[in-house]
Amino acid sequence: MKLPPLKIGKCESKFPVIQAGMGVKIGSATLAAETIKQGGFGTIASVGMGDPEEGKYNFIETCNKLFADEIRKAQQLCDNQAPLGINVMVAISNYKEIVETAVKEGVDFIISGAGLPLNLPEYVPAESGIALIPVVSSGRALDVILKTWNRKYNRKPDAVIVEGPRNGGHLGFTMEMIEHPETCSLDILLKEIKTSLAAFDCGNIPVLAAEMVSCRADIERMLQMGYDGVQIGTHFICAEESGIDRKSKEVYVNAKAEDVVIIKSPVGLPVRVLKTPLVQRVLNGERAKFTCPYRCLCTCNPAQSLFCIARALLAPHAGDTENGLYMCGSNIEAVTRIYPLKEFFDTLHGE
Repeated sequence: MKLPPLKIGKCESKFPVIQAGMGVKIGSATLAAETIKQGGFGTIASVGMGDPEEGKYNFIETCNKLFADEIRKAQQLCDNQAPLGINVMVAISNYKEIVETAVKEGVDFIISGAGLPLNLPEYVPAESGIALIPVVSSGRALDVILKTWNRKYNRKPDAVIVEGPRNGGHLGFTMEMIEHPETCSLDILLKEIKTSLAAFDCGNIPVLAAEMVSCRADIERMLQMGYDGVQIGTHFICAEESGIDRKSKEVYVNAKAEDVVIIKSPVGLPVRVLKTPLVQRVLNGERAKFTCPYRCLCTCNPAQSLFCIARALLAPHAGDTENGLYMCGSNIEAVTRIYPLKEFFDTLHGE
């Protein structure tokens, strides 16, 4: 089948692909810009733009400046082509400031999850034309968002991303659901989401699937299921353009299915990761010694958390495989080598 374009609000891409905004510094300006040039939606991860030490005394200001710089870098790299957007976690303590910085810098879309983005429209003027895309894992969660946005802001989302139980990173499911993914599979979730959208007169907006997408056949499978496009994360981590050290990319390349585990994140959600030395220490109940001068997460209690997620997610960027947290999806064995992103998109042309 010929892959259709993806249109969200005023944005349109050649292929129905959104690059996941993976933090920390995986979803960088370089990866986002290259995704746009190849025909997808490019996304910058807004979390972890600075070093924890740099942000001790001016955390919000440091994050805003570095984030604005990253957006401008991406705009320059892709010659101001669209669609360029950001991913922002609801759980971060500087959510409002990050969204407002993105609006000021003129991004095309904002993806928001890791919590319910109930206040997102408050920080994004309707006249900006910026597409708002919540991330959900159930029709019930979407109901709450739609009801709140309609009542408080008279706004509707421009698209919805549905993360399934086999997705990578933070998961909006109970452990029982994660252990029995057939009870909340993407086809089941799609029916819930469509019902919810229809109830709020949003039935015509795109719905995108996020789970185990690593090739053209996976995209076609999601389209045939009824989705309008996909969000790809894990498979893009080992693109040459992603923003982490080569040694960290090799961790993904060498990983096997049995290396994928679920742990509790300081964010307060289950998170799917690779079993690295840090994760093994967490599984053993060992607590890393750390102090937190700024509370980058609303949901994190430093006195109870076994590790600092900011430092753990910055470590892969530096190639620190001993202390890094490596988020991933269930289909890790589809990641077999480090490759140029163009190579992936070249497979999407033609019938």
